[in-house]
Amino acid sequence: MEVTTAMRQPMTRRRIVTTLALAATLFAAGCSSESEPVAVPPLVTTTTPATTAPPTTTAPTTTEPKPDWALGEGSWVATAIGDGVESRSEPSEDSPADWWFPSPTQFDGPRVFLVVDATEDWLEVYIPVRPNGATGWIPRDDVTLSTVNHRAEINLSDDSLTVWDGDEVILATAAATGKPATPTPLGEFFVRDVIQSNPNGAYGSFILGLSGYSETLETFDGKEPAIAIHGTNRPDLVGEEVSNGCIRIPNELVEMLAETVPLGTPVTVVA
Repeated sequence: MEVTTAMRQPMTRRRIVTTLALAATLFAAGCSSESEPVAVPPLVTTTTPATTAPPTTTAPTTTEPKPDWALGEGSWVATAIGDGVESRSEPSEDSPADWWFPSPTQFDGPRVFLVVDATEDWLEVYIPVRPNGATGWIPRDDVTLSTVNHRAEINLSDDSLTVWDGDEVILATAAATGKPATPTPLGEFFVRDVIQSNPNGAYGSFILGLSGYSETLETFDGKEPAIAIHGTNRPDLVGEEVSNGCIRIPNELVEMLAETVPLGTPVTVVA
């Protein structure tokens, strides 16, 4: 969903308020994002600063984890400290950098990753690139760590979305999901951006951009076919399989999620 979300190097949230015009440009008739990744020369680690106003998204409250480096309760979220983060295939400076993720994101929000595993110096994280479920290792010193207790599950067997805060269900609703030709992909994802949109448009009031992509579409409207949880101007279709892979829920519910769910919240899609 970002013009410069990930830049490939050769192998050798809470609420973000952006302009409705930007959201409309990046999200056409279905779910899509600006092309990513973008190939760049080795070791290019800079990005043009955003010209829009400073981000207003609130990252998860920083709470350093236990120093034994074992993942505990809740989920760890890594938030970039500087202007971006490099990821590598191995937790070593000797491993060449594979990806560069600028921060802030194109939507002026914090760059976050969902942590999978950790050592004292490195974090293995889900990265928002294809194929879905890809992970990489990022330096521990390049991020701050926080924990989130929220999690979400999209169940395609009954076209539903459930969100928890710890053990408490805070939302259980029917959802419009991908049609048979463009199904919502299964797997583990996370909320990487929250974007305000046009409540009368196809994406409803807000878009919660996820870290995954359609597995049947190569592109959508000429862009990467990113998936998201978003509102809708057709609430009558909620509960049906009608989308290009995104998850649609009523506007009042996506507004609640945009205000409540932290960036980095894990989202699981099951059959």
